[in-house]
Formats: sequence, structure tokens, C-alpha cells
Amino acid sequence: MRATLLSAATSAFVLLAAPAALVRVAAQPAAVVGSEEARATVETVDQQKRMVLLRRPTGALLTVHAGPEVRNLAQVKPGDQVVVRYAEAVAARIVRPGDPAPESTTSVARAAPGERPGGLIVDNTRERVRIEGVNPASNTVSFVGSDRVPRTVAVRQPAMQDFLRTLKVGDEVEVTFTEAVAVSVEPAAR
Repeated sequence: MRATLLSAATSAFVLLAAPAALVRVAAQPAAVVGSEEARATVETVDQQKRMVLLRRPTGALLTVHAGPEVRNLAQVKPGDQVVVRYAEAVAARIVRPGDPAPESTTSVARAAPGERPGGLIVDNTRERVRIEGVNPASNTVSFVGSDRVPRTVAVRQPAMQDFLRTLKVGDEVEVTFTEAVAVSVEPAAR
């Protein structure tokens, strides 16, 4: 199996180091939906072919191609840890009719020359939905999005449950789904 190793500024990993940062960044009611971390140990690095052989915690091997966008590959050595962090969050806010339509964004960052290889991609997908029903007793909300498909979801995060109680049928709500993936290389313990 081959994958492309991304690279990004080390400081960008703050977002994924503490997924709760996603909540603060949103500046609106938000909830971290999930976060995961996976690690693998560098076995070998073929600098000319830009191939990195990784060993997963299960012992399985994975070959990764570090494309030309990966900076500072020469710093990666056997024994280093490659860490992949994933976080997702949902944020919502009430919008007034006539407010401009929301825009989706993707941000990419990579390591500066001389820093350890790493990368970060943050994808913010925004959609405006119309509230069709609110049930604070069961913490559910029903809505219709741009695809005109009715949905009902259970709200589990306390901050979002508080937000749910402010909603009325007919409200327009802007929902932002954020997914962030970071890859970093940490030096081996020597």
C-alpha cells in the first residue's frame, strides 16, 4: 500500500494536538466529534526513490512515497515515529435571512525548510440548513439542507445541546464541518 506523505509547519499541529482547539477556533457553538492518532516507526528510508518503510504497532509494514512536496526528507531516520492525527468537529450558528451563503475552505500547511517533515490539511465544509423541528427533551433537531433531504440528528455535546435550545422552527443555521489531518515526524528516542 502506498500513500503520499504531506508536509506542513510544525506550529500548525497545535490544532490537532488538542482537538478542543477546534471549538475555540470556531467562535460559535461547536463540538469535537472525534479524534484519533496513529503511529508507525520508520524502518528504512530510500532517499533517492523517496520511499519510507514504516512498521505499524501491529508489526505490519507499510511503504509510503514521500512526494516532492515533502520537505526535509533527509532528516527522517530509522527509529523515528511518524504520527498521523485526525480530528473532526461541528460548529453551528444562526444566520439571518439574506446573509451571504457560506463558503467552504481547505487550508494546507507544510514544514519550512530545515524543520522536521510534517503536514496539515484542514477542510471546512459549510452548509446552510433550515430547522424543521427541535426536541430539547430528546436533544434532537430536524433540518433540511441544500440537498432537500430531511434529517434528524441527536445532539450529544453539552455546548451543542445548549445551542439546540435556542433554535426555532424556520431558523436558518450555518453548519461547519471541520476535518483536520496532520502528519508529523518525531525523532527516535536515543
